[in-house]
Amino acid sequence: MLLPLTALILALVGSSIGQVTRITSTKGPLFIDELGRSRIFRGTNVVYKAFPYVPQTTANANPVLSFNQADVDVLAAHGVSAIRLGVLWAGVEPTKGNYNQTYLAELTKIVQMCSDAGIYVLLDFHQDLMSERFCGQGVPPYIVDTNPTANSGAAGFPFPLSFSSYKTGSNGNPSNADCQSKIWSLYSTSQSLAVLFDQLYNNKNGVRDAFISFWTVVAKTFLPFKNILGYDIINEPLPGDIYGNSALLDVLTANRVNVQPFYDVVSTAIRDVDPNAIIHFESIPLIQKEVGFTKAPGDAQYSSKSVLNFHYYDTVQSKLNVSEAMGFRINSAKTLNCGVFMGEFEMGYGSGGSTLPSILTTFQAADTYLLSAVGWEYKDYVPDNALVMTGTNNGLVDPTNMSVRQDFATVFARPYAHTIAGTPTSMQFIDTTSVFTLDFAFNGQPDAAGLTEVRGRFDLFFKNGFNVKVTSSSGAFGVLVGDSKGGSNSVTVGPCLNNAPQSGAQVRVTIAPKDASDSSSPSCPISTTLALPGPSGATVSATTTTKTSGSTAPHCLSIRIIALLLALAIFIS
Repeated sequence: MLLPLTALILALVGSSIGQVTRITSTKGPLFIDELGRSRIFRGTNVVYKAFPYVPQTTANANPVLSFNQADVDVLAAHGVSAIRLGVLWAGVEPTKGNYNQTYLAELTKIVQMCSDAGIYVLLDFHQDLMSERFCGQGVPPYIVDTNPTANSGAAGFPFPLSFSSYKTGSNGNPSNADCQSKIWSLYSTSQSLAVLFDQLYNNKNGVRDAFISFWTVVAKTFLPFKNILGYDIINEPLPGDIYGNSALLDVLTANRVNVQPFYDVVSTAIRDVDPNAIIHFESIPLIQKEVGFTKAPGDAQYSSKSVLNFHYYDTVQSKLNVSEAMGFRINSAKTLNCGVFMGEFEMGYGSGGSTLPSILTTFQAADTYLLSAVGWEYKDYVPDNALVMTGTNNGLVDPTNMSVRQDFATVFARPYAHTIAGTPTSMQFIDTTSVFTLDFAFNGQPDAAGLTEVRGRFDLFFKNGFNVKVTSSSGAFGVLVGDSKGGSNSVTVGPCLNNAPQSGAQVRVTIAPKDASDSSSPSCPISTTLALPGPSGATVSATTTTKTSGSTAPHCLSIRIIALLLALAIFIS
């Protein structure tokens, strides 16, 4: 029996479509994989701030607290290519020198599930206010409890660390009520918190050494995985001991004096384990136009393996709109000769979807800048009676019934180019017309290195099917619709077998709704028209065109292994 040709294509090219290939460097906002292709990422944060600091991974998990195969399937179906995964020091090393292998195994499950789905993972040491002792999370209690300076109940901190005069929650931490009444003053009044950051930056009482040991264990654990997008050394660092050194009140000074040298030391330790590590480094979050860093972590040789990871919230970056903030961060990255990545922005559903316009604006701006962006966050991840006082959110999935919010999906799952076989020059999705365009200079490579992939949840935007057209200044391209598992959340473009475009060819990919005027004989020159199963059972007409001295390119189907496919089809018939 002759297998359908489409099924053969997807089965045999499946390892190339959505292929997980190691990210090896950065070039401005673009990530470069081991095949030399440009990568752009879209996705969400997955950060579980309360004990046990990791979502539930089992199939029967509480859906409000889960990140299991069902969750991965939901994200993959919406074109997600990256998550920023919370890896908390308190989870890895709950007591001094004892590393929790169960915790690491749960994180490994998540990374493996994501890898299988073609989703990359940014490992994020997530802290807010350092510890539950300060109404935050991230650092193990033993770091605070055995540290005589940070545990002094110094003047200015709203309550002594013994909490003897307050009703406590779990594990001797302050209760939610106490934290609610004091959380807003912690950043500016907590001398003990400031001192603890100082000890971390300057290795007082061995705090930085312990932190490096934590990251070393994490790096060794995830070294085998190709889908690691990098190591985010510390989420939203604070200046340090502003009480002992008032100059640190200037966040640019604090970045240069405290944070930058700290990143140098920690990144060196991670790179000793993983020489190809992509290091993400964050500024103190109160920055506006400038960041204050004079170089990326490590020596100049590592600048292309370093990424300025920034967050945007209009309540913090009050002087800038999101597009302006992106522009300034990209300019900073150019100065530092490193990459740039948007690690957080407001992506909660809000009241009845009130945040959707701002989320849409953010993704539109990211498209313009060819910038990767992951929003905050996938789910709230707050168990009952948990002490979580900082930044919880939910967006794509409604926690009341665990259904996908379709209005949210229309801004979250817009088509974008995840993989580009060359250097992109522009990318745009016009939301009012549902027309996607990508322009790029082709790298001239065959096989997997020559594949370009567009992701998104296409059925939301092309309810009656869509056309894919590819124009090129030389040669021709073919098109495949569908991911490696037969889903319709991707479109892959590759060079034709017998008329491959030259290196540097200027290529435009257009994906547009199919309308009544579309037919099997369009007015534009056609190389190939291939009918493939479309979203919701619709028929997708995937066409390719070429600009070669005004003539029509020779007939071709796509992808250089077509000869093998045909041979195999004959063999098994």
